[in-house]
Amino acid sequence: MSATKLLVLGIVHLSGGAHGYQVRSELLQSWRAENWAKIKPGSIYHALKKAAADGLLTEHAEPGNSGPERVLYRATARGRDEIVELVRDGLRRTHDPDMLNASIAMLPMLTRTDAIAHVNERVARLEAELVEQAKWREHPNRDTPEHVRDQAELWAGHARTELEWAKSLSKRLSEGAYTMADDPGSWRTVPDPLKMRF
Repeated sequence: MSATKLLVLGIVHLSGGAHGYQVRSELLQSWRAENWAKIKPGSIYHALKKAAADGLLTEHAEPGNSGPERVLYRATARGRDEIVELVRDGLRRTHDPDMLNASIAMLPMLTRTDAIAHVNERVARLEAELVEQAKWREHPNRDTPEHVRDQAELWAGHARTELEWAKSLSKRLSEGAYTMADDPGSWRTVPDPLKMRF
C-alpha cells in the first residue's frame, strides 16, 4: 500500500491537481507502474479516497463534461510532507522492492543532500546485512536444509548487486545527476507542475 500511496500522492502533487482517472492513466498507461510497483487499478481509487480522508489531499467537485460530477484532487501541505517521508523511507528500507521503485520514481521530491543521506543509509544497511549473511553461511545451523542455504546465497547475490547500484546512485547524485528539489528547474521552482517531466 505504501508504494501505491506514494505514487498516487506524487502524481497528484506533480500534476498540480488531478482527477482519479488521470492518476490511473498516468500510473498504469504512461508509467506502467503495475509492472514495477504492483499497482492495481482499484488500489489507486482507494488510495485517493484514503489520502483525502487523512487530510493528505483535498477533494473539489467539478461538473462532468456530459455526466456526473468529477472530483479534482490536490495535495495539501501534509500530503507533500508525507511524500517526502515515504521517499526517504523507501530509500533506506531494504527488502521492499515495490517501495524502492516508487521512491526512485519520486526521488526528485527530495533535496540532493537528503537523497544522498538516505541512499547512503541504505548502503550501510545492506553492508551490515551482508556481514550477517556471511556469518550465517559460514556457520549454518546443522538443521538448516541445504536448499535453504542456496536460498541464502541467492539473497546475498541480490544484496551485493543492490549494494553496488546504491553506491553508484549516491555517487551520481553527489556529482549532480538529476534535478532535485533544491535545484533550479525542480518541481519546487517550476511555475506549472504539469510542465515537469521525468
